[in-house]
Amino acid sequence: MIEKSRVISLISSAAGLLLAVGSMTVFSACGPKEDGTLMNCHNAQIRVALCGIGLSVLFAIAAFVKNKAIELICDTAALVLSVVTFMTPGVFEQICHLSNMHCQVRLKPFAKGSALLIALLALLDILRIIKENRERGLDEEE
Repeated sequence: MIEKSRVISLISSAAGLLLAVGSMTVFSACGPKEDGTLMNCHNAQIRVALCGIGLSVLFAIAAFVKNKAIELICDTAALVLSVVTFMTPGVFEQICHLSNMHCQVRLKPFAKGSALLIALLALLDILRIIKENRERGLDEEE
């Protein structure tokens, strides 16, 4: 049976995978131009997918590692990567300026919403680790 403390990391890892798959399929950026070349927003789509894979790997490591320090490092790195993911479409990677384009209607809201959810999950896991360490410290003093 899976420990309760690992559930957040496993859910977060699954959310990272959903971010990667969703950004490449259902919530993808604009398709190719008439001449077959790709728009700039395609780069944002690829980077969001790569961030999702990275988030999934970080949370999977955090879920299965026994060392609390490594788990905390993975969660903190995932928190930072989720902020990067949030800022990718429109800040780090330019997307289309027309408000009715796929990248504006699908990719940007999906990436930002997913990144925000994942950041909250990472923060929740970080707070859980800190709380467990404080409780363990109090038990050792008594």
